[in-house]
Amino acid sequence: MQKTLTILLVLFTATLFAQNDLDQAKAQLAKAKTDLAYHDSLVKAAKAKVVALTPPKYWKKGGFAALNFNSLGLTNWAAGGVSSNSISALGNIYRNYKKDKVEWVNNLDLAYGLIQNDGETFRKNEDKIDFLTKLNYGITKKLSYSSLLNFKSQFAPGFDFTNEDVPDADRIEISKFLSPAYLTTSVGFNYNFTDYLSVYLSPATGKFTFVTDDSIAAQRVYIPATLDDEGVQFYNDNYRAEFGALLNARFAKDLTDKINLTSTLNLFWNYTDVNSKNRKNIDVNWETMVNMKLTEFLGASLYTNVIHDNDVAVPLEYDAAGLVTKTGPRTQFKRLIGIGVQYKF
Repeated sequence: MQKTLTILLVLFTATLFAQNDLDQAKAQLAKAKTDLAYHDSLVKAAKAKVVALTPPKYWKKGGFAALNFNSLGLTNWAAGGVSSNSISALGNIYRNYKKDKVEWVNNLDLAYGLIQNDGETFRKNEDKIDFLTKLNYGITKKLSYSSLLNFKSQFAPGFDFTNEDVPDADRIEISKFLSPAYLTTSVGFNYNFTDYLSVYLSPATGKFTFVTDDSIAAQRVYIPATLDDEGVQFYNDNYRAEFGALLNARFAKDLTDKINLTSTLNLFWNYTDVNSKNRKNIDVNWETMVNMKLTEFLGASLYTNVIHDNDVAVPLEYDAAGLVTKTGPRTQFKRLIGIGVQYKF
């Protein structure tokens, strides 16, 4: 009996100690929660003070530059082909402003590239100047009044290399700076679906085509030589103004920490064309750029451009002397893949 009482006393004492330990642990937990809430309030107050003292940043700026190289060497290659070397430079600069209801977006894309196939001179394979500025004034959180200005041209002379039978020295110049150049101005509405996808729609857009070089203008590549019923050309050789509707959709997002995708689609409908037969046509310009960061300064890029403009005369047939005998509208496609040095800022 005495042994049983001893065991019960030991168990009772152990239970009392365990209960006391539990109570102490609960008290410590409650105190820790109180201390944590107090320190959280201090952290929040400090953050709020930092925010209040930090000057607001209305401008966001950045961009990237890339220099890509490609080299192909072939010797006694049974499958055929020619050795070639190419170099291309790409650049982008953006400066964006946002304060309250006002947003101002500025973007400049530049590119220039050369390629040399074995036995040929250097030839231009990329050349672009593209400046866009857009001003938005908010109506709601996502919808805003908007105005847009876009300028496109190229840096250097370009030549038609479609007919390989023509010596390079005899090739005719078909483009240069401001020949052609395109200026688009418009007012409309901008809708931001997300922070990386926006759509701009304008029912009042002016599109102006300039060909300042008379010899290039005379070829009627960029401004059509369409005649009316009386045999008079609808458009001036060096200048053409169009008025219609514009849709601009832009997607720009970092897909991962190392991959960025930017894609812009422009659709223009000239519903006031003096040549009424041409009013049904829509100009399409779709550009996509994928940039991949391989190392800190080494990267890869893919650029594509799809254009369909019923007014641009693409050479289709040539005579025995290499002169163009037939032209017509065609869907144009450009692809540029490069690996080289990249710098993001």
